[in-house]
Amino acid sequence: MSNREPERQGFLLDLVTGADGDAESLQRLTDAAARWISTTAGTRIECAAVLHRQRACYATAGSTPAAAGLAASEDEHGDGPAALGSALAAPAVINHGGSRWQAYRKRLLDNGFGSALAVPLELQPGSAAALILLGPPGYGFTAKVIGEAAWLGGVASHSLKLALDVHGIIRAGDNLKQVLESRTSIDVACGVLMAQNRCSYAEAFSKLAGTSRHRNLKVRSVADSILKAMPSGLPATRFEPPAFA
Repeated sequence: MSNREPERQGFLLDLVTGADGDAESLQRLTDAAARWISTTAGTRIECAAVLHRQRACYATAGSTPAAAGLAASEDEHGDGPAALGSALAAPAVINHGGSRWQAYRKRLLDNGFGSALAVPLELQPGSAAALILLGPPGYGFTAKVIGEAAWLGGVASHSLKLALDVHGIIRAGDNLKQVLESRTSIDVACGVLMAQNRCSYAEAFSKLAGTSRHRNLKVRSVADSILKAMPSGLPATRFEPPAFA
């Protein structure tokens, strides 16, 4: 991402390339958002991000260690912008006035920041996220910066949603590979038992399952122990992608 004015239509941040998972994509997002808003603000603005998904722990990131620490405190205290989730419908300035953010403002000051601008991100149902733009002491977010942050929030929403989808697909593929590898080992081990005991596949699998229960091991582990005891050792499992004409 450069400092040149982007084409607003269809602009996305690359949060996937080189990122191994959700946390790394979130880190890329905070780094990019800090650079972008700092250019508009004319001063250094840091960025924290918090992602919460159903049945999962908070994922947090920050453009500096102080910003990352502030983001991580959301899970412990539950009184920051991320706690509002989808109820935060538009960018909200968190400064020294009012009582809503009193405890959160104290943590802002403790981490060396003067004010914050919370920007909600729109993700899939069951997921909530927010960018928190962090200004230095004495800094006030202007209407221009707030407007730019609102636009950036839309870009970040689409970009992060895409990254989360991609990582989800990769995880599903890895899980499928593990299942196939397990199935292959079990099938080969059953074949060995069928040859040794002159029994059916069902009987061989029943022997594996019985040993699994007796030894309190997974069926895959029992199968692997049988294959490792073979003269040729554990056979390699290899999966090739389908060929397309």
